[in-house]
Amino acid sequence: MLRELNAKINKVKDDLASKEILEKKLEKYKVQIEVDENELRELGISMKKEYKDVEKLEKLSLVNLISTLMKNKEVKLEKEQREYLMAKIKYDEHTTKVTLFKENIENIKARLLPLRDCHIKHKELLRKKIELIKNLGDNYNKNKLEELEHEIDRDLRNKKGIEEAELAGRSLLREVSNAEKSLNSASNWGIYDIVGGDLISSMIKHDKINEAESSFRNISSLITRFNKELGDVSCEGITMSGTTIAFDIFFDNIFTDFSVQSKINKSLNNVVTLKGKVEGIINNLVNQKKDLNRLISRKRNEYNTIIDNIL
Repeated sequence: MLRELNAKINKVKDDLASKEILEKKLEKYKVQIEVDENELRELGISMKKEYKDVEKLEKLSLVNLISTLMKNKEVKLEKEQREYLMAKIKYDEHTTKVTLFKENIENIKARLLPLRDCHIKHKELLRKKIELIKNLGDNYNKNKLEELEHEIDRDLRNKKGIEEAELAGRSLLREVSNAEKSLNSASNWGIYDIVGGDLISSMIKHDKINEAESSFRNISSLITRFNKELGDVSCEGITMSGTTIAFDIFFDNIFTDFSVQSKINKSLNNVVTLKGKVEGIINNLVNQKKDLNRLISRKRNEYNTIIDNIL
């Protein structure tokens, strides 16, 4: 009877550990989304300001006339365009970050729904268990069981934290693989461009660059999420520059295919390096999870042995 009851409690404890981890994460995300939305509004204001600066130079005005007379209008216009594009890239990147955070919040809420009553189930099962142990056990065994329960609960929470970090890492790894695929394709079309491509090959190359650009925006947000999860399980995070390849390529002379190809290859090398780092961390998390599973299994066997001796 006690062993069967303990098996039910173990199942509920798994749910409780998940619920605790998810609730803490949800609270952190709610605080973070408020900060990020405020920052997004500020970036939106900055982007609009930069766009107005571009408009001013493109329209006939006193400043425009003076710039023309001084023969520096094109230089000024390019500078304003660069500043506007950089502001827009930051805005788009942060928009992606906010969107992903909101999706994560909704995902956590959905995962918490089936766990909402697990603490009630645990309380009732625990009450029954305490009554049985009072009738059947001595103080030493009671204390030992309680000690093992605390240790198992702690190990379960750690395991759930590692699982959340692994989940975030695998999401990041998928996006990194997408970027790698796009950049590989862009590099291949770039080589074709250099040796004698045409307008179609150039269009396909830039389309692949745009795909990689989209992946980079997601990667930046996913790295932030992954690092937060790694911090929760006391693991070192990763860093990667959030700068994009499209910004540099956009202002390249259309004839400098070698320059574009160099930037594509540099970005590809960075992505391959990042992929290796993420895979290494995920492998480490998997090994930690295996160690914890073995530890939990050993402690549960010890727990069951004590119960068998009581009975």
